[in-house]
Amino acid sequence: MDGLHRVTSPQPEPPPSVLDWTRHALFLDFDGTLAPLVARPEDVVMAASTRELISTAMRVTDGAVAVISGRALDDLAGMLGPLSPAMSGSHGAEVRLTGGDAQSGSIDGGALDGAFADLSDMASDAGLLLERKPGAVALHYRNRPELERASIHAVTRAARQHGLRAMHGNMVSEAALAGIDKGSALRAFMEQPPFHGRVPVMIGDDTTDEDGFAAAQEMGGAGLRIGGTETCARYRVATMDAALAWLGRTLERAA
Repeated sequence: MDGLHRVTSPQPEPPPSVLDWTRHALFLDFDGTLAPLVARPEDVVMAASTRELISTAMRVTDGAVAVISGRALDDLAGMLGPLSPAMSGSHGAEVRLTGGDAQSGSIDGGALDGAFADLSDMASDAGLLLERKPGAVALHYRNRPELERASIHAVTRAARQHGLRAMHGNMVSEAALAGIDKGSALRAFMEQPPFHGRVPVMIGDDTTDEDGFAAAQEMGGAGLRIGGTETCARYRVATMDAALAWLGRTLERAA
């Protein structure tokens, strides 16, 4: 199966249960992958068992674990608490290696401010959450799903006007920095120890993770998509719990 082209998989197909984690690197989305999706991003809670799973993964891989999220990096770090994997926030705009300082690319704050201003009235009038992140402006409409089409249209228009990239995920649309995505974040990690020379495995649940799946597979690894049917990921499972159960099994065998 060509990992660079989207395919429709009628039945979920998990990856092999045995992986040599001394040779692989693990990349994880956060919302919908490590924690359930909720109406307001600040209300999310990650289960203690999932924290333990990440801790085990870091031990088994000698630290070759990164969480790549659309959340702002500081927000993501707060959600992970005492865990300290490598992290990327704002869809690749912010990067922090394990135990290191944050590194940000060139961020056009003016373009993001302009998109935020364009979307503010709509968000306020409709009671939608508009979030300004370091690398993106996100319009959340989980509480008003009937406004999906209008939200997508508004964000696409704002992104086009300000030279940004429109991304449409699970009940959220974002105007984000062009040329930066989860794939570019994964590639940046793979150039650094302890990731360099390993085979990447990316797990995510949304269209914003597709760039990460493609990057992992271009480098000889694999993507695992949670839910959906149209994806470039080589493997797919139906639910977040199924993905975490698979990861737990393969880490346990490696340990």
